Amino acid sequence: MADEAAAPMIGAGLRALVIDDDETMSDFVSSVLSRAGYAVTVCGDGMAGLNAFRAAPFDVVVADERMPRLSGLSFLRNLRLPQGSKHRVVMFTSMADQKFRREAQAAGAFACLNKPASAQALLDAIAGKSPGI
Repeated sequence: MADEAAAPMIGAGLRALVIDDDETMSDFVSSVLSRAGYAVTVCGDGMAGLNAFRAAPFDVVVADERMPRLSGLSFLRNLRLPQGSKHRVVMFTSMADQKFRREAQAAGAFACLNKPASAQALLDAIAGKSPGI
């Protein structure tokens, strides 16, 4: 626990949006991001996440691929982030195929992580310290 307290607040002053219909997963991601200093908002599906982002854009978005109403990939496509956007979107998926990763990257994802992922893998992906897509 002492190591966590000494960890830098990489998200201090930044806003994060977590979009996942799995409460256990959204609680985990929210907790990791909160401890890193992010102000976190959680939405249970892609449509609610899209509405939240359009109302007040977030610095970081962590979205699951499989959700009701609007999948993570559909959320990303509807978001229409320009290439090189300052907004970092990390997709969580249980699908490890390259087709999904290419589609996510083309839609603007910064990184894709396979479920389950560790807290460090998530923070590394957001920071650009992982291979990304």
